[in-house]
Amino acid sequence: MKTNSTRSLKWLTGVTMIFGAIYLLTVGAQTFGVFIGKQPVVWQDEIRILQGAIAIFRFLGAAATVGCVLAFLMNSIKALKNGVLFPRKNVGILFATAAASFILIWCGSNIHIVFGSRSVNLGLEEILVPVVICAFAIIYRVAVHVSEENNLTI
Repeated sequence: MKTNSTRSLKWLTGVTMIFGAIYLLTVGAQTFGVFIGKQPVVWQDEIRILQGAIAIFRFLGAAATVGCVLAFLMNSIKALKNGVLFPRKNVGILFATAAASFILIWCGSNIHIVFGSRSVNLGLEEILVPVVICAFAIIYRVAVHVSEENNLTI
């Protein structure tokens, strides 16, 4: 069972690395293009700082989200090899993933501001995804406590 789970997590981690790298290269190229003039950016003096922040934080949010997901998966693999089902480190990583995903999704849904629009969006997706990740982190924290108590039981 442990071998099958570890093998599946390794496969999932590899796929996540590949697609995460492709996504980060794409978003990184778009962000770089914004600042060197390859993208049709309409810089507006009143909101220039906001426009630049959205472009930069979209990339940073993507990098943080992919990094957190990979850290979660790698911690899980290492823990399973050591016989631990729910590593405590992953609770913090899940909360960090929720924050990073909010930044990524919010900047992604407001990237139109970089291209000249002046409306700020805050939709259900920006709220729902981090809330679901936080709920999972809270449930995961309970699982960590139960797992640690079971390990102490003789």
